Amino acid sequence: MNDSLENPAAPRSLRPRGATARPLLSLLAAAACAVLLMLLARTAVGMASGQRLDQLILSGAQDYEGTLAQYAATAVGTVSFPVMAGLLAAAVVLVLLRRRLALLLPLGLLVVGANLTTQILKHLVVSREALGPGIDITPNSFPSGHTTLAAAATIAVVLASGRGRVVLAPLGAVWTAAAGIGTLVLGWHRPSDVIGAIVIVAAWTFLVLFLDGLHTRHRLGRATPPPGHGRRRRGGAESSGGRPRRLRMSPADAVVAVLLGLAGVAGLAYGGFQLSSLQLPLDLEDVAQQQGSFVAMAALIGGGTTAWMALVLVLRTPISHRSRSGDRVP
Repeated sequence: MNDSLENPAAPRSLRPRGATARPLLSLLAAAACAVLLMLLARTAVGMASGQRLDQLILSGAQDYEGTLAQYAATAVGTVSFPVMAGLLAAAVVLVLLRRRLALLLPLGLLVVGANLTTQILKHLVVSREALGPGIDITPNSFPSGHTTLAAAATIAVVLASGRGRVVLAPLGAVWTAAAGIGTLVLGWHRPSDVIGAIVIVAAWTFLVLFLDGLHTRHRLGRATPPPGHGRRRRGGAESSGGRPRRLRMSPADAVVAVLLGLAGVAGLAYGGFQLSSLQLPLDLEDVAQQQGSFVAMAALIGGGTTAWMALVLVLRTPISHRSRSGDRVP
């Protein structure tokens, strides 16, 4: 809806710069996640070549004896009802302490929507059948419920934590990635299950940020004064001279987002290069290929998770420029 039509005193040119770009980019990110999820299900679950790569990585994960496997197995052991309930309760407490009750609805939508999507896909939409010799069918299908729950609880705490997100986002990325990798080490899930779960939670996160951005744009547009009225009070949209103020990230958010982004790109690049370098046809009994492909997939999962967290920090609406505190996702 066009805000300038509702409020003639709020022309489009005076809306804060960034109020339109962030929601559009969030929507594009959510759409990209949806496309990636469909491609993943089609290739890794519905094609023999994808299943063979999944099997190679899974075999390497189950036989891997390094420190990575030990930490990952420990992390997935923490994905339990008491821990998840504690994380979600912590998110609610943070919202209450910050007096931002309006956050409960979008955060609840994110957590419930992501987990419901996973269960619908797992039980009603996607079925996994062995399409070739040497393919083991894991007891849990695409996508991973454990990873979905861990990722959703993590991002809920990050978004509810306010300035604490600069610390919790990196920690949450590490824990989520480790929990996902741990399901491979224990043989509960295949690699595509873990990636699919993270993509689902990322899609819901970006969708919530898109809706938040639209709400922010609408409220700031209504709060914009007529041209020439000078500087607004703190939190307003107009600066001196009637020029729109840019919605900027805090320096701490920017630094953490850059570091997470660089780590994410490095992990994705390394993992993608190593997997693309595997000799074809894949030898499912080759121990070297098994171990190497598992390490590469661990890098992909870690890189994808940290890149997602970086985008969350970039696309969230800066709190210092909102027209009313507590109205939107922090």
